[in-house]
Formats: sequence, structure tokens, C-alpha cells
Amino acid sequence: MNHQYKTGNPKHILLKAIAIVSLFTISACNKFLEPEPISEVTAENMWQNQRDVKAGVGEIYSSFRDALRLNFFDWGELRSDNYVLTTEAASDRGRLISNQLTTDMGCTNWAGLYKVINNANFAIKNIPNANLPNTIEKNDFLAQAYAMRALCYFYAVRVWGAVPVYLEPIDNLDKGQFKERTAKEEVLRDVIMPDLKRAEELIDPANVERKRISRFGILAIQADVSMWMEEYEEADRTIDKVRSILGATSQPFTRFEPSMEVLKNTFVTDLNNKTGDMGDRLRDEYGAGNELLFVIHFDLKELNNVAQYSIIHNLFLSGVILSPKLTGIFTAAANTTPRDNRFDNYLKASTLPGTYLVNKYVRNGGTISFNAFPECEVAYPVYRYTDLVLMQAEAKAHLDKFADALNLLSTTVRRRAGVESSTKTQVSFASREDLVDYILDERQKELVGEGKRWFDLVRTKRVVKVMGPINGITNESQALFPISYIHINQNPNIKQNTGY
Repeated sequence: MNHQYKTGNPKHILLKAIAIVSLFTISACNKFLEPEPISEVTAENMWQNQRDVKAGVGEIYSSFRDALRLNFFDWGELRSDNYVLTTEAASDRGRLISNQLTTDMGCTNWAGLYKVINNANFAIKNIPNANLPNTIEKNDFLAQAYAMRALCYFYAVRVWGAVPVYLEPIDNLDKGQFKERTAKEEVLRDVIMPDLKRAEELIDPANVERKRISRFGILAIQADVSMWMEEYEEADRTIDKVRSILGATSQPFTRFEPSMEVLKNTFVTDLNNKTGDMGDRLRDEYGAGNELLFVIHFDLKELNNVAQYSIIHNLFLSGVILSPKLTGIFTAAANTTPRDNRFDNYLKASTLPGTYLVNKYVRNGGTISFNAFPECEVAYPVYRYTDLVLMQAEAKAHLDKFADALNLLSTTVRRRAGVESSTKTQVSFASREDLVDYILDERQKELVGEGKRWFDLVRTKRVVKVMGPINGITNESQALFPISYIHINQNPNIKQNTGY
């Protein structure tokens, strides 16, 4: 992160298309939540040509940024054992960390996700009839819409469990807006995975835009979904497919980055002067062989709206510190020979003695003031290659391939961290669960600050075991978030999650 930025959004997008997309998505979102009539903009006035389709697909990503700006961390990390507050002041973050969730908190509201889903539904319905002479490009746009719909439903089921499913765009009262919730397992099996398979069929392999969904982004989500479905052989095969595709090219789109210095630079400065996500899908702006698979890119200066700031500054640079538990894990790894270099690259000392902040997104030894922060470019790494490596190690552990799992850890993540020689051996583990715990500990250290830890605890059914002694979670039902009172009041078919 530094202070360089590129001003101005792409000028080639048709203004009429943007205006229509805005009307469509804003109206559709309000209609999705509130029983009020709207003025319908017909499909004939939108989705006609390449510029319209680009604008429509661009709105999917724009609304996704809005939905995840805060929730990326609220949903994926802040309820975990990673952090404590620097003060006892009441705040939504404090309630997340202390497990005092209420239905008026922003993180309980799913409207943002369903806006993305509705935008994707419009794209899926209308792109096939749009006048795009390049069939490969048309299919690629359609693939992105399927994949983004799948990703948003994947977030939804991880946060709330059962959720309402809409596979058609909502633009009037006659389309069944007040649906009941569909079971998480059914959404994973019958909605998310089929959407991802369809996206894989349609995606252009030449798509290398990391700020949008590519073939490797689709496969990463597939592998993650398979892990949640406990289909570990499928997850293992999917990640092997990624490796096979990468092995067939001399200039791979992504790879495991063996250098900690280069990886750190990826988080800190490689985002500078990149165009917005309306850029050329056939041009790799981040450089071949980068770890990043799919990111949410914020060019903060271009947003020109203080309400749209990234949360990284006041979350990781001032708001929360590492929990005593994670501090102990990191300091022990740093004070042991060989030294774990993630301590020096992912953390920095806070103003409170003996405590640490996440420093993954700021140059080592550097600092960025709150006033200067809006001039930075940042990206939330939804998926990067190391995440796949750690997923595959865990999948192999569940398949009782202990040696393979440990070898994968040792020769990649732990080698880069400088601790390959201290990797535990197979005889150190009395059970499969012990090895899974060891891999989850590795994920916790490596992916700190990347919105993963809470989901890992939920997925592996370790919420009560890990969080009970910390904040009193005693029931697995609390692994779900409450549903906003707004949705409960609006939709008589929605029942609140147990315990709220």
C-alpha cells in the first residue's frame, strides 16, 4: 500500500447503459427487500450490445465491492480467535469479537449480497440474447455472472446456513419475492456447484483479469465448496486440475510464490496504478505467476466518497490487535530456531506493550496516516494460491494421506516461512483430527487478515471447542449469524436462526 493512484474511471462505457444499469440494480435491490411498486426498465433498453453487457457485468462487481467492503472481515474473521479490541468501547466490532451479536448489526443484513445475486440473475437472463459478435467474449461474461452468483450464495450459506434462493431477476411483486429458506446443503449441491460447473464450461481460458473471475478463480471456489461439502477427494482433484493446467504453460497465470519478500510486495505495492475492473480481461495487470487468484480491488481515491473507504486502515492499523492466543502462537514461532519469518512480515508492534497489529497490507517499517490512506489502493484477497495449497493439505489429511499432506506443507508454505526443517513428522500425530488441527494452525498464521479463520472454524465444526473458552460460545448453532430484523419483518416466511 502506498500513496500512488490512478484517477478516472474508464471512459468508454456507454453513459446510457450505466444509467440504466443503476436504475435496474437499485430498483431491483429495493424491490427485493421492500414491497413497493417500481418503474420497470425493460430488457429491450439494456443488454443490447457489448457496451451494455460490459456495464451490466461491471455492476455485478461494483455491488460485490459494496457488499464485502466491511463484511469481508466481519463475516470471515472478526468472530474468530484472531483478535481482541484495543479498548472496551461498544461497537459492532466489539460485539462480533465478544459474541454479543444483535439483529440490528450491519453484518446480519444480506441485502448487499442479494443485490449482487439479482444483478447476476439479470446478466444470466439477458446476455444470451445480446448482440455480441464474439461468442467467446459473450460466454466469458456469462461465466462471470454464474460464478459471482455462486460465490455470493456461498458467502450466504456460510454466514446464515439456510437462505432464500432466487435464480431469476426480481423486478416486480409477481415473482415470488417472499421465499422460504433453502437448506444449506441443498444450496451447495443444487445451486452453487452447478453454477460453478457451468461457469467453468463457459469461461475463456485467456481471461487473466484478477479483479474479475477467471478460470482459476472458478476452480478455487469449487475446491472451497467441496471442502464445505466434505467431498475431500473432489477438492483434491480440483486443485490437482489447477496444478495440471498451470504445468502445461511456460507462463502460468498463478503459482505458489516461494519468496516472502515478493509475496509481501504483492500485498503492499503491486496494486498501484492498476485500472479498475472494467479493464482488458486478456491482459494480466499484476504480472504472470502472481499468487493472487481473485481480489476485491479498491482504488480509494476514485471512489470520491468517504463512506466507501476500505476498512483495512482502522481495522488492522488501529482498531484491533492480535488475541493473546494468536500472539503466543506467533511469538513462539518467532523465538524458535528456525525463526518463522511471517512474524516479521505479517505483524507489527502496536502502541500497547507486548501486543501486535496485522501489518500484511503495509510495507515493513512503514506507516500510513489516516488522512493519507484514501490515496492508497488495496485489495482483499478472496483467493490466492497459498489458500489452495493449504486446502489441499487438509483434504489429503481427511483422506488419511498424512505423508502427502505434511510434504505439501513442508515444501511450500513452511519453506517460504523459513521453518521447513521444523515441520512435524507423521509419527507426531495420534489421529487424523490432530493433523487437521496442525494444518488449521498453519492456515491461521498464513492467512491472518484475509477473512478466512472464522469460516475455517465453522467448516471444521471447531467453533465451540476453540471459542468456548474465549467468549463463551457453547452451542454449534451460534456458528451462524443472526438474520437482520429487517428481513424477518419483511418476509413472513423467514424464521430467525436458533439462539437469537
